Amino acid sequence: MHECPFAGACGYLKRPPEALVVNGFRLWVAGYQTGDIEHWSEAWNLFSEKFGHGPARHSVTQLAHWVRSVFLWRTDPIQCFSSGCPHICRDECLAVAMIAACQHRDGSCLDYCLERFCGFADHREPLEAALGFASALESHGQRLMSVPCEVVRGLIEPPESEPQIARTYH
Repeated sequence: MHECPFAGACGYLKRPPEALVVNGFRLWVAGYQTGDIEHWSEAWNLFSEKFGHGPARHSVTQLAHWVRSVFLWRTDPIQCFSSGCPHICRDECLAVAMIAACQHRDGSCLDYCLERFCGFADHREPLEAALGFASALESHGQRLMSVPCEVVRGLIEPPESEPQIARTYH
Protein backbone atom coordinates (compact mmCIF):
# COMPACT_ATOMS: atom_id res chain seq x y z
CA MET A 1 0.00 0.00 0.00
CA HIS A 2 1.16 3.53 -0.62
CA GLU A 3 -0.07 6.98 0.28
CA CYS A 4 -1.71 9.16 -2.32
CA PRO A 5 0.57 12.12 -3.08
CA PHE A 6 -2.26 14.37 -4.30
CA ALA A 7 -4.81 16.47 -2.46
CA GLY A 8 -8.37 17.11 -3.55
CA ALA A 9 -11.40 15.00 -4.16
CA CYS A 10 -12.17 12.43 -6.78
CA GLY A 11 -15.85 12.78 -7.63
CA TYR A 12 -16.01 9.19 -8.87
CA LEU A 13 -15.47 7.87 -5.36
CA LYS A 14 -18.23 10.06 -3.96
CA ARG A 15 -20.71 7.60 -5.47
CA PRO A 16 -21.53 4.95 -2.84
CA PRO A 17 -21.28 1.90 -5.15
CA GLU A 18 -17.82 2.85 -6.43
CA ALA A 19 -16.64 3.85 -2.94
CA LEU A 20 -17.78 0.48 -1.55
CA VAL A 21 -15.93 -1.46 -4.26
CA VAL A 22 -12.71 0.53 -4.07
CA ASN A 23 -12.52 0.81 -0.28
CA GLY A 24 -13.64 -2.78 0.24
CA PHE A 25 -10.97 -3.89 -2.23
CA ARG A 26 -8.30 -1.72 -0.55
CA LEU A 27 -9.13 -3.03 2.89
CA TRP A 28 -9.26 -6.68 1.85
CA VAL A 29 -5.96 -6.39 -0.02
CA ALA A 30 -4.41 -4.62 2.99
CA GLY A 31 -5.48 -7.55 5.17
CA TYR A 32 -3.69 -9.98 2.89
CA GLN A 33 -0.60 -7.80 2.54
CA THR A 34 -0.16 -7.00 6.24
CA GLY A 35 -1.70 -10.04 7.90
CA ASP A 36 -3.67 -7.65 10.10
CA ILE A 37 -7.32 -8.69 10.33
CA GLU A 38 -8.27 -5.18 11.47
CA HIS A 39 -8.43 -4.28 7.77
CA TRP A 40 -11.02 -7.01 7.20
CA SER A 41 -12.95 -5.83 10.25
CA GLU A 42 -12.97 -2.33 8.81
CA ALA A 43 -14.29 -3.71 5.51
CA TRP A 44 -17.00 -5.58 7.41
CA ASN A 45 -17.97 -2.37 9.21
CA LEU A 46 -18.11 -0.47 5.92
CA PHE A 47 -20.54 -2.97 4.39
CA SER A 48 -22.59 -3.60 7.53
CA GLU A 49 -23.13 0.15 8.03
CA LYS A 50 -24.41 0.35 4.45
CA PHE A 51 -26.56 -2.81 4.33
CA GLY A 52 -27.06 -3.95 7.92
CA HIS A 53 -25.35 -6.94 9.56
CA GLY A 54 -27.37 -9.75 8.01
CA PRO A 55 -27.43 -8.50 4.41
CA ALA A 56 -23.75 -7.45 4.55
CA ARG A 57 -22.63 -11.01 5.19
CA HIS A 58 -23.21 -12.15 1.60
CA SER A 59 -21.56 -9.07 0.05
CA VAL A 60 -18.47 -9.32 2.26
CA THR A 61 -18.19 -13.04 1.55
CA GLN A 62 -18.30 -12.30 -2.17
CA LEU A 63 -15.77 -9.45 -1.75
CA ALA A 64 -13.42 -11.81 0.10
CA HIS A 65 -13.76 -14.50 -2.55
CA TRP A 66 -13.13 -12.02 -5.37
CA VAL A 67 -10.03 -10.46 -3.80
CA ARG A 68 -8.65 -13.87 -2.85
CA SER A 69 -9.11 -15.18 -6.39
CA VAL A 70 -7.35 -12.15 -7.87
CA PHE A 71 -4.59 -12.47 -5.30
CA LEU A 72 -4.00 -16.10 -6.26
CA TRP A 73 -3.69 -15.35 -9.97
CA ARG A 74 -1.51 -12.25 -9.73
CA THR A 75 2.18 -12.62 -10.45
CA ASP A 76 3.06 -9.24 -8.91
CA PRO A 77 1.83 -7.47 -5.77
CA ILE A 78 -1.44 -5.55 -5.95
CA GLN A 79 -0.96 -1.82 -5.51
CA CYS A 80 -3.56 0.20 -3.61
CA PHE A 81 -3.93 3.54 -1.92
CA SER A 82 -5.00 3.67 1.72
CA SER A 83 -8.68 3.28 2.49
CA GLY A 84 -10.52 6.56 2.18
CA CYS A 85 -8.08 8.11 -0.30
CA PRO A 86 -10.13 10.16 -2.81
CA HIS A 87 -8.14 8.87 -5.82
CA ILE A 88 -7.66 5.51 -7.48
CA CYS A 89 -4.51 3.93 -8.86
CA ARG A 90 -4.06 1.52 -11.77
CA ASP A 91 -4.98 -1.68 -9.94
CA GLU A 92 -7.96 -0.03 -8.26
CA CYS A 93 -9.10 1.28 -11.64
CA LEU A 94 -8.99 -2.24 -13.03
CA ALA A 95 -10.80 -3.62 -9.98
CA VAL A 96 -13.71 -1.18 -10.10
CA ALA A 97 -13.94 -1.42 -13.90
CA MET A 98 -14.07 -5.22 -13.61
CA ILE A 99 -17.05 -5.10 -11.24
CA ALA A 100 -18.78 -2.42 -13.34
CA ALA A 101 -18.25 -4.55 -16.46
CA CYS A 102 -19.87 -7.50 -14.70
CA GLN A 103 -22.92 -5.44 -13.75
CA HIS A 104 -23.27 -3.94 -17.24
CA ARG A 105 -22.50 -7.20 -19.04
CA ASP A 106 -19.60 -5.62 -20.91
CA GLY A 107 -17.64 -8.70 -21.90
CA SER A 108 -14.89 -6.87 -23.76
CA CYS A 109 -14.12 -4.60 -20.79
CA LEU A 110 -14.31 -7.54 -18.39
CA ASP A 111 -11.87 -9.54 -20.53
CA TYR A 112 -9.52 -6.54 -20.74
CA CYS A 113 -9.58 -6.05 -16.95
CA LEU A 114 -9.03 -9.74 -16.25
CA GLU A 115 -6.15 -9.86 -18.71
CA ARG A 116 -4.45 -6.79 -17.23
CA PHE A 117 -5.21 -7.75 -13.66
CA CYS A 118 -4.61 -11.49 -13.66
CA GLY A 119 -2.37 -12.09 -16.67
CA PHE A 120 -4.97 -13.33 -19.16
CA ALA A 121 -8.74 -13.16 -19.55
CA ASP A 122 -9.46 -16.87 -19.34
CA HIS A 123 -9.26 -17.28 -15.56
CA ARG A 124 -12.52 -18.88 -14.53
CA GLU A 125 -12.17 -18.38 -10.76
CA PRO A 126 -11.56 -14.59 -10.77
CA LEU A 127 -14.29 -14.19 -13.39
CA GLU A 128 -16.86 -16.10 -11.36
CA ALA A 129 -15.80 -14.32 -8.17
CA ALA A 130 -16.14 -10.89 -9.83
CA LEU A 131 -19.59 -11.83 -11.14
CA GLY A 132 -20.62 -12.99 -7.66
CA PHE A 133 -19.47 -9.78 -5.98
CA ALA A 134 -21.08 -7.61 -8.68
CA SER A 135 -24.35 -9.50 -8.26
CA ALA A 136 -24.24 -9.20 -4.47
CA LEU A 137 -23.78 -5.44 -4.73
CA GLU A 138 -26.55 -5.12 -7.28
CA SER A 139 -28.94 -7.08 -5.05
CA HIS A 140 -28.52 -4.23 -2.52
CA GLY A 141 -29.13 -1.51 -5.11
CA GLN A 142 -25.43 -0.74 -5.57
CA ARG A 143 -25.04 -0.42 -9.34
CA LEU A 144 -21.77 1.04 -10.55
CA MET A 145 -21.51 3.42 -13.47
CA SER A 146 -20.57 1.80 -16.74
CA VAL A 147 -16.90 2.28 -17.60
CA PRO A 148 -16.29 1.96 -21.34
CA CYS A 149 -13.31 -0.22 -22.19
CA GLU A 150 -11.75 2.60 -24.21
CA VAL A 151 -11.67 4.74 -21.07
CA VAL A 152 -10.06 1.98 -19.00
CA ARG A 153 -7.57 1.27 -21.76
CA GLY A 154 -6.70 4.98 -22.01
CA LEU A 155 -6.05 5.13 -18.28
CA ILE A 156 -4.08 1.89 -18.05
CA GLU A 157 -2.04 2.30 -21.23
CA PRO A 158 -0.95 5.94 -21.37
CA PRO A 159 0.62 7.24 -24.56
CA GLU A 160 4.32 6.43 -24.83
CA SER A 161 5.13 10.14 -24.85
CA GLU A 162 3.74 10.42 -21.30
CA PRO A 163 6.24 9.75 -18.50
CA GLN A 164 5.64 6.49 -16.65
CA ILE A 165 5.15 7.73 -13.09
CA ALA A 166 2.73 6.83 -10.35
CA ARG A 167 -0.63 8.03 -11.62
CA THR A 168 -3.98 8.66 -10.06
CA TYR A 169 -7.19 8.37 -12.01
CA HIS A 170 -9.79 11.05 -11.34
